[in-house]
Amino acid sequence: MPISKSRESPFDTRNERGGDRLLQIEAVYDKVPVGLCYINRNGIFVTINDQLSRMLGITNDKAVGQLVEDIVPDHAPLLRDSLRAALKGGTVPGREIQGAEETFMVSAAAVTNDLDEFTGISVACTNISNLKKIAQKLQETEQRTSYALESAGQWIWDLNIATMRVWRSPQYRMLLGLDPNGAESESVAWDIVHPDDKARAIQAFEDVVSGRTSHFEAIYRVPRGGGGDAWILSRGKIVEYGPDGSPLRLLATSVDISAQKLVEEQLSTTVQLRLELEQKLLEVNRKLKNQSERDHLTNLPNRRKFTHLLKREFVRAIDSAEMLTVLMVDIDHFKAYNDFYGHLAGDKCLMQVGRALKKVVKHSGGSVARFGGEEFAALLSGLATEQASEIAVQMLDAISAMQLEHRGSPTGMISVSIGMAVLDYASRATVNGPDDLLNRADSALYKSKRNGRGRLSVWTTLK
Repeated sequence: MPISKSRESPFDTRNERGGDRLLQIEAVYDKVPVGLCYINRNGIFVTINDQLSRMLGITNDKAVGQLVEDIVPDHAPLLRDSLRAALKGGTVPGREIQGAEETFMVSAAAVTNDLDEFTGISVACTNISNLKKIAQKLQETEQRTSYALESAGQWIWDLNIATMRVWRSPQYRMLLGLDPNGAESESVAWDIVHPDDKARAIQAFEDVVSGRTSHFEAIYRVPRGGGGDAWILSRGKIVEYGPDGSPLRLLATSVDISAQKLVEEQLSTTVQLRLELEQKLLEVNRKLKNQSERDHLTNLPNRRKFTHLLKREFVRAIDSAEMLTVLMVDIDHFKAYNDFYGHLAGDKCLMQVGRALKKVVKHSGGSVARFGGEEFAALLSGLATEQASEIAVQMLDAISAMQLEHRGSPTGMISVSIGMAVLDYASRATVNGPDDLLNRADSALYKSKRNGRGRLSVWTTLK
C-alpha cells in the first residue's frame, strides 16, 4: 500500500523532476520495520507509513490531515509535548509506551525548512516487545539461579586465580554445540575468548581482582562448534580469599545473549536507516522547494520566492528602522520583440537581461527575481534613496550596454523601464505593508512607460 499523500507530503512527485528517485525513497519509507510519520506544527498528520498504520490499527487515509487527538487520543499528550519541546529548540526525549500486548519506543525529532523555520516533527515508533521480553527473561533467570543453575542456556565457570586455570560446567559444551563427551574440564583462562574481545575481558577481571569493582562483568564472543561466534555475558565475583586477603577464586555464570545482540544490532541498523532516510528526504524536499521557487528559464528566484523575501525584509526593515527599496523592471516593447524575432529569441533575451540585472544587483547585497513575463523585480535593503537610484541607473546602463538589436523598438535596441518605491522614515507611516510598497513601485514603472520608456521613475515623485 503506498503512503497516503497530502498537500504537505514530502513524497508528492507531481510535475517534479526526479520522480523515480522519490518513488524509490517512498518504497523504502514504507518497508522499514519502523512506524514513521510526520506531524506538522499544528498537530496534524501529514504522512504516515503502512507500518505505523498497522500499529495504530487505522488506515492511512483516515489519519492524514487529521489532528493527533482525533486519531490517537491516548497518545496525543505525548505528541503535543514533543511538538512543544521541538518548537522551543529543546531535546525531544524518547518515550516508552505500553500497548494492549506490545511495547513501543516512540522518538521524535524536529523538522525545519530551508529558512531554519520549525515545521513539525518526524516521529518513529519501534516495536521493542521482543527486546523487553529478552531483558525480562534474563532478569528472571538471574533471580532464580544462585551459582548452582541447571539451565541449559547458561553455565558456571570457576577460575583459580593462582594458576589461571578455569573449570566450566557441562552446559558450556551443550550451549556452544561442542562434543558433549569432550574430556577436558579445565583449560587456560580466556582461551575461548575471541582475540578482539580478550583485552576487554581481562581488564574486567583485573578490575575485580584489584578491588576497583565489586563484581566481574564482561561481554565477549566465543566460537561455536558448528562455526561462527556466540555473544556471551559473564557475571561473577570473588568467592574465596587467602589468609592475607588476596583473592583466590572467581566464580561466575555465562549466558548466551546472541539473540539480544541481534535485536540490538537490528534496532541500531533500523535507527541508522531511519536517520539516513530522513536526511535523504530532507535533501529531496530541499531540492523540490528550490525548484518550486526558481524560474526554470532564467534560473532566478520566481515571483513566489520574491514575495516571500519581500515580506521577510519588510518586517525586518520595520523592526530595525532601516530603508527598503523595491524596483520593478520591464523590458520595453517585448511583445513586438517576440513577434519579430520569435519566442526562442525572446527566451534568450529574457535570460540575457536577467543575467545583466543580477550582475548589477548582487554587488549591493540585494536580490533580483523574474516576476512574470518580461517583468523583473529587485529588492535592496539598507540603502539610501540616492544609492538605490544609482543602482537602478546602473541597471539601465547595463541593459543598454548589451546592444541587443530590437527592430520593433523606436530606439532600435533592447531597453528597460524601471519603477522604484522606497520604505524610508518619511513613508513608513503611509506604507500599508509589503504589497503596498510593491504596488507603488509598479505605479512608478507605468509612469516610466508613459514618459517614453528606457528610464527610471521613483514613486515619491509621483503626483
